[in-house]
Amino acid sequence: MHPALSVIVFTTFSGMGYGLFIWICGNILIGTPPFREEIIFGTSMSFILVATGLLSSVAHLGRPERSWRAFSQWRTSWLSREGIMSILTFGPIIFIGGETYLNTGLDFLIMPMALLGIIGAVITLYTTSMIYASLKAIPAWHNKWVIAGFQVYALSSGGVAYIMVAGWQHYQIVMDLLVFALAVKIMTWIYIDRNRGQYKRESALGLSDFGKAKPFEPAHSQKNYLQREMGYELGSLRRTVMRWLALGGGFIIPAALLYVGFPLAPVIVVICLIGMMAERWLFFAEAEHVVRLYYDKDEI
Repeated sequence: MHPALSVIVFTTFSGMGYGLFIWICGNILIGTPPFREEIIFGTSMSFILVATGLLSSVAHLGRPERSWRAFSQWRTSWLSREGIMSILTFGPIIFIGGETYLNTGLDFLIMPMALLGIIGAVITLYTTSMIYASLKAIPAWHNKWVIAGFQVYALSSGGVAYIMVAGWQHYQIVMDLLVFALAVKIMTWIYIDRNRGQYKRESALGLSDFGKAKPFEPAHSQKNYLQREMGYELGSLRRTVMRWLALGGGFIIPAALLYVGFPLAPVIVVICLIGMMAERWLFFAEAEHVVRLYYDKDEI
C-alpha cells in the first residue's frame, strides 16, 4: 500500500500521545503522580500529539469536509468507532490537565478520570488497530501482531515521552517495554516474511490444477485507483534499510540511551519518534492487497 505521510503521522503521533497519557494516568492511580507542572505539560503534550494525528488522518480523506459522517457508522465501521473513542478520550485529557491548572475544587474527580483515561486510550488504540487488522484482503495486517503492536508501541514510545515530562524514575520499566516492543516487531516481520506468497493468481481464479495463470492483456490502458493505492513496490534493499532504521530509532537506540543515562531526554523522544515513523512507513509499504493478483502480481 502507498505509505502516505498523513496516515504515518496519524498512527505515530496519536500512538505516542495516548501512550504518554496512559503513563500519566497510571502514575496518578498508583499514587505516584507527577508534579503539577509536569501533569499540565504532559496532558498538553498528549493533547497536541493526539490532535495532530487525528487532523492528519482527516487530511488523508478524499472529502475531508464529510468526515463527520463517519461517526454515524459505528455499528459496522472500526474507523467510526475509532473516531468516537478518540473524541471521548479527549475528555479525561482535558479535565485532568485543566483541573490541575485551574484548581477549581474538582480534584477528587481526577482519580476516576485517570481510570477512564486509561480505558479510553486502550480502547481507542484497539479500534485503530482493528481498522487494519479486520482487512482480510491484506495478509500483512490481518493478524494478531498488528493488534498487539499498536498497544505495545504506544506504551513504549509514550514511556519515552513520559521520561521527558516527569523524570527518570521509571526508566527501567520503559527500557523493558522498548525491548519487549522490539521483540514484538521482529516477530511481526517473521510472520509477514513466512506467510508472503501464500496467495497465488491460480488459486484466486480457481485454476490451481491447470498450471500457471498469466494475464492475456492489461485490464486497463492506464493505472486505476487500486493500482496506484495498493501497488507500491518495495525493493529488498529499501525494506532492509527501513527495517534497521525502525529497529534502531524506534527501540534500540532509545533503550541504549536510557541505559547509559543520556541527559537530553527530548533528543531520545525525537529519535524514538523518527524510528516509529519508519516503522509505520514499513507497516503500509509492506501491506499488499490481494487485488494485485488480478493486475500485476503472481503471488502475495
